[in-house]
Amino acid sequence: MKFISSLIAALGITAAGSLYADDNMVSIMINKQTYQFDRPIRLSSALSIVADNGDWYWPSASAFDLSNSKAEREKEIALSEIRTLLAQFDKDSKTHEALENLYEQVASWTVSTRIDMPISYNRARLFFEDNPMFQPGKYWIRLNGRPNVVHFSGAVVKPGAYKHQSDTSVYTAVHTVKKAVDADRSHVYVIDPMGNIEEKGIAYWNLDFAQIMPGSQVYVPISSELFSDKLKQLNKRVAALAVHRVLPQ
Repeated sequence: MKFISSLIAALGITAAGSLYADDNMVSIMINKQTYQFDRPIRLSSALSIVADNGDWYWPSASAFDLSNSKAEREKEIALSEIRTLLAQFDKDSKTHEALENLYEQVASWTVSTRIDMPISYNRARLFFEDNPMFQPGKYWIRLNGRPNVVHFSGAVVKPGAYKHQSDTSVYTAVHTVKKAVDADRSHVYVIDPMGNIEEKGIAYWNLDFAQIMPGSQVYVPISSELFSDKLKQLNKRVAALAVHRVLPQ
């Protein structure tokens, strides 16, 4: 108990568990517990508080800037684009149906502006570039155990979490999920737990047998039109927005 008290004092925690902080404070919520610091703090120091409290799967750990509303703005832009496209397609068309489905999905997403940095206690202690400083503001670090699902969204019949199978390729995972009629049959977007986006081939002529990580997202695009790139641009926007999703645990 004495060690914990000394650690808290050394880190400058002034009101652990409090939800209030002034403009000069660093407030970091780690999962559901809030810690406040009276000076900037490095990632390794923040993680040291909880590093031994669970069997954390660091590749799926994430950090969010709660003072930055960028993700919410991007969500509204995506929804606005979908509404605009809905007005351009016949209500009886498969594309209109796919867009309506996508609108419902994106509208239901909880998003928060994700910070583009790896979250790993060991790497933060070993490598300076992986140990950034948190400046005054409000942040959320989300830690969890190893996920056992892959999250599908986009032009799929039943969006949601599907059980992850070990040694499963992108091709195999995608073809176990029923896709909408107007789904792109050539490519999908894979968003790994670290927030990296890659376009992967799923057709016979561009197969990608790379394994899919547990906790990844797979966004199945709506098939693009031949003489317009509006749907293609929408697909890219929604895939980019998915990086900022707060996924169910």
